Formats: sequence, structure tokens, C-alpha cells
Amino acid sequence: MITSTLSQLHWYKIISPNFEKAIEYALSTDFAALEPGKYSVDGENVMAIVNEYTTKPASECDPESHRDYADIQIMITGTEQFGYAPLTSQQASTPYHPEKDVAFYSLPGEDLSYLTLRPGEFIIFFPSDIHQPEVFTHQPALVRKVVLKVGLEPMANFSETSVE
Repeated sequence: MITSTLSQLHWYKIISPNFEKAIEYALSTDFAALEPGKYSVDGENVMAIVNEYTTKPASECDPESHRDYADIQIMITGTEQFGYAPLTSQQASTPYHPEKDVAFYSLPGEDLSYLTLRPGEFIIFFPSDIHQPEVFTHQPALVRKVVLKVGLEPMANFSETSVE
């Protein structure tokens, strides 16, 4: 997991060619002007999803992980908390679904660390990260957020058995 302000996002272009494409798109696009929906940036390699929703209590938000994509989540308006835990030996409560690239977990709140994302900030989650999005900070609030799905090359560093 990586988090910082958008003014620092350019540093992470070096991760891969897909990250470079995603970050260049993020830094040159007015997401406030886009309608909610899914946008292709580079076919299945990089996609942007513009979301608007009301944040919820942590008890209503399922922690998740991905295998084939990293997420670059950028807050446009509102604030949102994220639960985070490194993916180690946790077993998925809903097994990995390849078509949706997601596995879900039932984890007690004390097993997650929480941080708040504000407008102008981003957070990157890799397949080695369990993350719990859409959690409210003090009360439910409307947020607008962009999730850039960044395709990853197969990587030996990420445990294949962890997200089963």
C-alpha cells in the first residue's frame, strides 16, 4: 500500500508501463467533469472507474483483495476511511472470483489499520494488500472517487494461495 497527495503520484510511474499510463491519465483528466462509470484508458490494461456513493459503517464494508490488478484510488470529493492489512495467511470468506478479480474476507476491525483519504489524495493497493473501502469517517457522506484498475504482469512475489 502506498498513500500520499496527488502532487506526489508521478513518482510511481516507474512501477510498470501500465502504472505510467494510469498515472499520466490521472494527472491529465478532470474527474469532476466525468459522469460516473467505467472508462477504458488502455484496453484491459488500464481502466478508470468513476464512483459516487455514500460511505457506510465498517461493519457493512467487506475487506477485499485482488490478484490481477492494482488499484489507484483517488478521492475527488468527500472523505473516506480505508481498512488495511497485509495479505498473509488470511483465508477468504468468499473465494477469489477471476472474472471480477476479487476475494472477500471477514476480518474483525482490530485486524485492520484505518486511514482517511481526503480530496487530492490517493492510495494504491497491490495484490499483497487487503483493503476495506467505502468506510465513513464520522457519519455517512457522499463521496466521489476514481479507481484506476492497473493490470499487473504475473508476479512471483504475491502468494497464489493467499487469495483462494
